[in-house]
Amino acid sequence: MRLDAAILRAGSLVVEPAAYRVHFADEELSLTSTQVELLALLIANRERVLARDEIAGALGLRHARSVDVLLTTIRQSLGRNFVRNVRSRGWILDEASLAA
Repeated sequence: MRLDAAILRAGSLVVEPAAYRVHFADEELSLTSTQVELLALLIANRERVLARDEIAGALGLRHARSVDVLLTTIRQSLGRNFVRNVRSRGWILDEASLAA
């Protein structure tokens, strides 16, 4: 995934892809580079549902199920469910859940 210098925002979540930094509610989170890339991908595509295979391909993951693990660990770090599952299609960012 190509990351540019733009700062991405969704509610209280701020992602700086080029610096691999994530802040939520003014607190910096310690996330892996792949987790940061996943958040950037979801925010950049907030208007549409992203399929597991599409996400895995964009992140260069060998196994599509790795996306599930990444989402689970990010949910734990944020302390909330920030994506909504669209049955049989994939995930879409739930911006309302990211409000402070």
